[in-house]
Amino acid sequence: MATGVLLALRGPLEEHLVSAIGRTRGLRVVRRCADVAELLAAALAGLGAIAVVDAESGVDRSLITRLRGAGTRTLVLCDGVDAARLRGLGALALERGTSEADILAAVVAMADGADDETYRVAERFSANGHARGPDDDPPPRGGGSGGVAQVPRDVAVAGTGRRGLRSRRPTGDAVPGAGAGEAVLAGADGGPDDGPPPPASPQIVTVWGASGSPGRTTVALNLAAELAAAGAQTLLIDADVWGSAVAASLGVLDESAGVAAAVRAADHGALDVDSLARLCPFVAPGLRVLSGLARAERWRELSSSSIGVVWEQARLLCPWVVIDCGTLVPDDDGAGGFDALLGPRRNAVATSAIEAADHLVIVGAAEPIGIERLVQAILDLDVRVDRARDAPRTVLVNRLRVSAAGPRPAESVREALSRFAGVLDPVLVPDDRPACDRALLAGAALREVAPRSPAREAIRDLALLLLGRPPGPKRREGGSVASRLAVRRPLHR
Repeated sequence: MATGVLLALRGPLEEHLVSAIGRTRGLRVVRRCADVAELLAAALAGLGAIAVVDAESGVDRSLITRLRGAGTRTLVLCDGVDAARLRGLGALALERGTSEADILAAVVAMADGADDETYRVAERFSANGHARGPDDDPPPRGGGSGGVAQVPRDVAVAGTGRRGLRSRRPTGDAVPGAGAGEAVLAGADGGPDDGPPPPASPQIVTVWGASGSPGRTTVALNLAAELAAAGAQTLLIDADVWGSAVAASLGVLDESAGVAAAVRAADHGALDVDSLARLCPFVAPGLRVLSGLARAERWRELSSSSIGVVWEQARLLCPWVVIDCGTLVPDDDGAGGFDALLGPRRNAVATSAIEAADHLVIVGAAEPIGIERLVQAILDLDVRVDRARDAPRTVLVNRLRVSAAGPRPAESVREALSRFAGVLDPVLVPDDRPACDRALLAGAALREVAPRSPAREAIRDLALLLLGRPPGPKRREGGSVASRLAVRRPLHR
């Protein structure tokens, strides 16, 4: 049976390839497409196993991933400077100057190979279309341009002139000789002398939770702030596509959505450590933030094929990454066929963040409805996310108070979670609405405006637990005058 080939080219080359493929046994041109939309539609219809397309038509990671999901592998003709980047996206990229005979030979090799042979086929052709020699380097397989970017060694730890004021420009000091992936704060609370350094392998902590508003953003923000204060450089990513609130909670007035810009760069194979760092301003010593979407209707901008590249580059940028992701909303997750390939899905970002987690923090509210939703979310998680069982979990119950959970709120919550969800050791965060309100008004973390808050101390102890350190002592000092008088200010670029 002949292998179907889809063409999306222009000019004489298309005519010549149609003729050459027609004379080649085992190949058949099934569609000459006017643009990538028609190309994708033909692939979704199962018409072709190989697509030959010009890079000027708008080839990115999303298109290549969707074509591969439909069983179609991609050969892209491009300029020489773009070849390595497109190979990194998963396509076989050849320069436009490649001879017709070598292009045809590449199509034949793709037709004869298995689905995972694209890179091996690429290794058989040099950038100008001639057969590769044994000493030539194979094409890069990384997500960035030209392969995996190296962590720069000269990235300093940022500080602020006064607490509560936010700036993109690093001004603090780093321990001499420390790089971006291992720098620690000099002179910060819980510095390098207070315990062992963060783990050598980067850690992603995903903060997820039940529906409603159990306080996921508050927990994620303060957890990231405590990790940074303990000496671990931390990146806080707002990946809640339904209710982004990290930037507003920190008083960061930024005109663009950092996470959308990062995904766009990843779509084109241009996201590396340096470009991601430019999108992540420092908001406190050792703490970066990648802002989320300003409006929920922009969720389609975060393609499921590229969001994983953001997690990978975040690991290279900071040793600790905290992701604030939204809840899994009911939709047609189990649908297959065309629906599964047409574009990003509503739960794609949250699912990816949960699957990428090295530690999962599941947040619920300490009230009857909140506990019911939390139990249901815990029970549904393993069914809805394939790799949810892989990461250790911490169940955190937020806003614990007598008025909502009875005279013995801690015992009541533990008993309910143990009985209905099998959770024996939840982290309980006492309700401290006045302190949270002051932190929100100041655009700061709890540790800045209310260091003695019981809510802050519970989250701090969780951060120390993640770092492998014993719980911290109860704080006695009050917040600084500067933090209490902090106001919202725009970022300085």
